[in-house]
Amino acid sequence: MLPFWTRLPLWLSLLLALLLSGRAALALRGLKQPPAWVQVLVALLVGRLLAGTYSTLAGRDGGTAMLLLLVALKTLEVTRRRDALLLLLLGYFLTATQFFFDQNVGTALYTLLCALALTACVTVWARPGGASSRVRPRSALRRSGLLLLQAVPLTVALFVLFPRPDGPLWQMPVTSSTSSRTGLGDSVEPGTVSNLAQDDSVAFRASFRGALPAPEDRYWRGPVLEGFDGRRWSLRPSGPGAPQATGSGEVLNYRLTLEPSGQPWVLALDVPVNVPAGLRVTGNLQLIAPEGVNTRRQFDLQAVTRFQYGQDAPAEQLALDSFLPAGGNPRARALAASWSGLAPAARVQAAYRFFQTSGLRYTLNPPLLTSDNPVDELLYTTRQGFCEHFASSFAYLMRAAGVPARLVTGYLGGTVNRGSGGQPYLIVRQADAHAWTEVWLAGQGWVRVDPTAAVSPARLQGGLAAALPDSVSALDAGSGLLPALRLRLDALQNAWNQWVIGYDFARQQSLLSRLGLGEVGGLRYVLALTLLLVLGVLPALWVRARRGGEPLLLAYRELGQRLRLPMGTSETPAEYARRASVQHPARAEGIQAVTREYLELRYGRGEPARVTQVRALRKRVRRV
Repeated sequence: MLPFWTRLPLWLSLLLALLLSGRAALALRGLKQPPAWVQVLVALLVGRLLAGTYSTLAGRDGGTAMLLLLVALKTLEVTRRRDALLLLLLGYFLTATQFFFDQNVGTALYTLLCALALTACVTVWARPGGASSRVRPRSALRRSGLLLLQAVPLTVALFVLFPRPDGPLWQMPVTSSTSSRTGLGDSVEPGTVSNLAQDDSVAFRASFRGALPAPEDRYWRGPVLEGFDGRRWSLRPSGPGAPQATGSGEVLNYRLTLEPSGQPWVLALDVPVNVPAGLRVTGNLQLIAPEGVNTRRQFDLQAVTRFQYGQDAPAEQLALDSFLPAGGNPRARALAASWSGLAPAARVQAAYRFFQTSGLRYTLNPPLLTSDNPVDELLYTTRQGFCEHFASSFAYLMRAAGVPARLVTGYLGGTVNRGSGGQPYLIVRQADAHAWTEVWLAGQGWVRVDPTAAVSPARLQGGLAAALPDSVSALDAGSGLLPALRLRLDALQNAWNQWVIGYDFARQQSLLSRLGLGEVGGLRYVLALTLLLVLGVLPALWVRARRGGEPLLLAYRELGQRLRLPMGTSETPAEYARRASVQHPARAEGIQAVTREYLELRYGRGEPARVTQVRALRKRVRRV
């Protein structure tokens, strides 16, 4: 349960701790468990609270929280060996549900440790006498490790060959009203992007087949914001149909691995050439996953960094992208009016020079813009801002100067990781979130202008760490043990994403073709899968054959498990029957009868006991 506790409401975490510690206290003091009606009442009351907290118990968050509660309550019901085994099976299932939330290497290692401990407990409870016999933890863990190692070959074979559906087997709601995500939203106002710069978590990774794009070309396109109310930029529905775009230069091929964000944005390199299945592209060249990115997802994409698009933008859109609310920011409006005699492209250049020469400063903690004229306050009073401040002000000046403009949010840059010793890839963190401006010029269409580059050229070339050495991303820069270790761990995670999490139907089919096994479901594929399953079962059959008459002995030893009186290693069946009859006088007749039957089957015949006779003995043992 431990990894779930940080995802649960505090009151539920405290309740689970209370239930588990209370169960431990009852066991240590030998007290009786509370009656069943108390547990049912607690389950109903807490279930009602969880339904109110998560809106539904059918989703990932609410369903898992309810499962945790029921498992904690189940510990109060453990009075028999069967209860203990059932609780251990629930433990396996509960461990597997961690992958609903995270599928990284750390989660896999933790679930492996949980499986090791649970299997060790199973080896204790499954043997004659159960846990009432002497427990040697080291021996149990050794047996558990051997069992897991024996399962590795079959596990790998099934992972590689078992049919992978081209899509999920089922859909379930994975978010709730309380689930929080980080990343770009559908609106921007001063402080929005700078808040993300405090977040050092990974947004996505990009592995390129060839050389990495140059630092100035690492613009990852996100929401395009065209609505403006004087302070806040917001998303506006784009026109139907794919945009007309032309590209030149090298086509970059890369694999994008997105971390869960709860948002529909697919942060493709500006601009995407292809649209993978399941995605769509808006009229603003923005890739969208309609169902949202709620789990780690991978896409094979192509991009060009030299492009033109939007020359045929409709007049209605250009009019909306030239709109400004009436009044406000008189100095900015006057500045824009001074460029009215220039051509549109020259107005853009004049605004860019203004940002270069007016003493603006790039900072992660700019002063709040509290006046009714926020653009004037930024450009002439505080003169400090983050990327969204500069991009918003630049777009305002352009609209005031009669040039259609809009805000684009996304990410800029990325940390190059060569820690794996193979092909380098880019790590893009939330701290790399960025905002820039697009202006529309006749004959050119939409043109990217990044006013942050005018204020702080280091942001474009070296990322946030170079522009703001004291930022959180500075950990990725420079040398030393900690940054190097961090990059190596991320390289391990990236390899895990590529070869384990990203092993989908397409990659399986490609591997099968290279192995000469044909398509999934074909004759050669079925024969290979059947052969591997048979080979996986052979070790168990070989061990069973070596045990000879052991099934008969195991059937008799179930008597010791039922009586909670294990048979001694040097004790004969007759001696054990006399001792068990003394301990359980009410069952003495049945004990003696079963023992006589066992001795007759084991020693009174010249041939081994048949399977039907072993089953009959086991049934009689269970009736004692």
